[in-house]
Amino acid sequence: MMERWWAWQFALIALVTVYLSPSLGKNMEFLSETLINNVVSDPRTGRLYVGAVNFLYQLKPDLEVESRIETGPKRDNRHCTPPVTDACEEAVDTDNHNKLLLVQGAKDVLVVCGSVFRGICSLRNLSNVDQLLYFSDTKGEKSYVASAEESVSVVGVMSYFTKDRDNFTVFLVGKGYGSHDSTKLISTRILQDYGDWVVFDSIIEASAVQANPFVLRYLHDFRFAFKDGGFVYFLFSRTLGVQDNKNFTFISRMCEDDQGYYSYTELQLNCSATNKYNKAQAAYVATPGEVLARSMTKSGQYGHVLAADKVLFVTFTSDEDPSTSAMCMYPLSSINKRLVEIIGACYSDNGIINERVAVYSPYSSKSEELCSSNNQKNMAIRYKCGAEFLPSPMASKAEFALTAEPPLVRKGHMSAVAVAVEMGHAVAFVGTATGEVLKVHLSNHSEVYGRAPGEITGDKVNKNLLFDSSHQHLYITTEKKITKVPVQACHLKTDCHSCVSMKDPYCGWCVLEGKCTRKQECSRSAEKNTWLWSPDQKCVQIDSFNPPNLSCKKTQQIDIHIPDHPPLRPSDSLQCVFGSVSSIAVINTANQVVVHLFAARNLGHPAHPRAAGFW
Repeated sequence: MMERWWAWQFALIALVTVYLSPSLGKNMEFLSETLINNVVSDPRTGRLYVGAVNFLYQLKPDLEVESRIETGPKRDNRHCTPPVTDACEEAVDTDNHNKLLLVQGAKDVLVVCGSVFRGICSLRNLSNVDQLLYFSDTKGEKSYVASAEESVSVVGVMSYFTKDRDNFTVFLVGKGYGSHDSTKLISTRILQDYGDWVVFDSIIEASAVQANPFVLRYLHDFRFAFKDGGFVYFLFSRTLGVQDNKNFTFISRMCEDDQGYYSYTELQLNCSATNKYNKAQAAYVATPGEVLARSMTKSGQYGHVLAADKVLFVTFTSDEDPSTSAMCMYPLSSINKRLVEIIGACYSDNGIINERVAVYSPYSSKSEELCSSNNQKNMAIRYKCGAEFLPSPMASKAEFALTAEPPLVRKGHMSAVAVAVEMGHAVAFVGTATGEVLKVHLSNHSEVYGRAPGEITGDKVNKNLLFDSSHQHLYITTEKKITKVPVQACHLKTDCHSCVSMKDPYCGWCVLEGKCTRKQECSRSAEKNTWLWSPDQKCVQIDSFNPPNLSCKKTQQIDIHIPDHPPLRPSDSLQCVFGSVSSIAVINTANQVVVHLFAARNLGHPAHPRAAGFW
C-alpha cells in the first residue's frame, strides 16, 4: 500500500470545554405613533420616559409600555395669551411637541414641557405618568418655560436653590429665542410655591443672559446641559451677532449656587485648528479610561489627563463642508483652566492676555470697557463665583478658544454620541443621520470597528443615546422607534480567529473554555494567555513540530512547540483531535506539548483534522 504523508495539524482542547448557545432573539423595540422628541431615563428604576409629538410614554427597561397619555393636539395660537379660550378666534388644533423632560427622582416627579400654551410645563408622577400633579395656564409670562416654536431647542438640568436657609429643588433651562418666547436664554425655575413665587416661576430676575428682543441676534441652538464639581454647564452653538451668520460653538459655565449669574462665562470650543467643524450636534460626559487618557496626555493638546477625569465628547457638523462631520474631546479640567484664565484676565488685567483682548460681553450693547484694570491678582480664585461688583456675563474671544483635533471624521452627519469604558478602553457609540450607530475604539488611532445591531431604516438617530443602568445595553432612538441593543455580541463568534477579527474592545477569546467572551465572563482570565483580547489580533498558534511530518502507518511521539499557550493546572487535561479520534496530550519539562500518535488504521481519515478549543 502506498504510504501517505501529511504535515501535522491539530487542536488542543480542554476536557471541560463549555459552549454557550448564542441568543439569536430579536432586539427589544418600542414604536411611537408620532415623532419622538426627547427620551430620559430614571437611573433608580431603569424606566424610560418618552416625549413625542402629542404623546408621553412611560416604558419599562425592556421597552414595554407601562403608561401612555395624549398631550395634544390642543386648541392654541402663538398670538394668544394662555389660558386659550373661545375669545382667541385664531386658535386651532395645534400639535404639542415635547420640548423638555427632566427626572426629579427624590420627589418621584417628572417635569414635562411642551410647545403649546407658550411652552408651559406640567409635573407628573414618575411612577405613573397618568397622574397629573400640577398644571396651570393662568400664571402669566413668568410660567412660560420652554418655546412655542418647533425648531427652537431646549435643554435643562436639575439643581437646587437656597433662600432664607431653606433649600429648594429647581431646574435650570437653556433655550434659543423664538419670536413668541421669553427673551431669557438661561433661567432658573422653581418646583414649588414659596412666598411670591409659584411653580415654574423664573426666580432670578437679574439675569443678563438674554436675547435682544428687537433684533434677531445670536440664534442660539442649545444641545446639552450637565453639572459637575459644583458648576452647571451649557453647550450650544450661536452666531457672533447681526453681521455674521456663521455658527460657533460655546460651552458656558456658572456656579450652581450663583443666585445672580455673576459667574456666567462662555468659552468658544473649536474642533480642528481651523474650526472647520463648528456647530455642535450632540454631547456626552464620561471618563476616558486608562488607554485614552494616556493617548490624550501624550498628544500634548489636552494637558495631563487621568483615567478618572471627566471628558466632554462632542459631535460637530461643518458650515464649510456640510457633507462631513467630526467628533472632538475636551477634558473638563482643560475647560475649567481656560475659563479661569479668561475670568482672571477680565478681573485683573483689563481683559488682556499676551497683549491681546481676550474677553467681551456677549449680550450687552454697552460700548464701555467690560473688564477692570484692577491690579489685584488671584481675583478669579477669590471670586470664583463672581460678585455683583464684577463684570458679567463674559465670553472668550475667538483667538482664545479651546481647540482640539478630531479623533474621528466621517462623511455624513454624526447626530448622537455615548461613551463607555471597557477594561480601561474607551468605546464611543456614534449615531448618524442615516440611522446607523457606529462603534468606535478611541485610542492613538481611533477607528470604527463595527456597527450596533438592528434594522437601519435611514431615520436620523436622536441625540438621546442612552445606556441602560448596567451599561450592558444601549437604547437607540430614531424618529419613531427605540431599540434596545447589547453593547457587544461576543458570543456570536465561535472560533478564535472570527472572535479577534472583530477588533471589539469588549471581546476576547477565552482559551480554556473555547468561547468568545467579555473578560469578566472568562473564569480564568486573570491568568496569562488565557483571555486573548480581540484588538490584539492574536490567537494561540503552533510554532513547530518534531518531527515535522510522519508516515500514517507509524506510531510515534510528536513534540509540538506552542509559544504563549495558557498555563495549565494539574486537573486540566489536553487532547489532540483528529477528525473523530482524539489522543491524550501532556506538557513536558521543556514546556512543549507531547502527544503519542498511533498508526493510521486507528485514526480513520485524519488528513483534515478538526479544529476546536484554543482555535
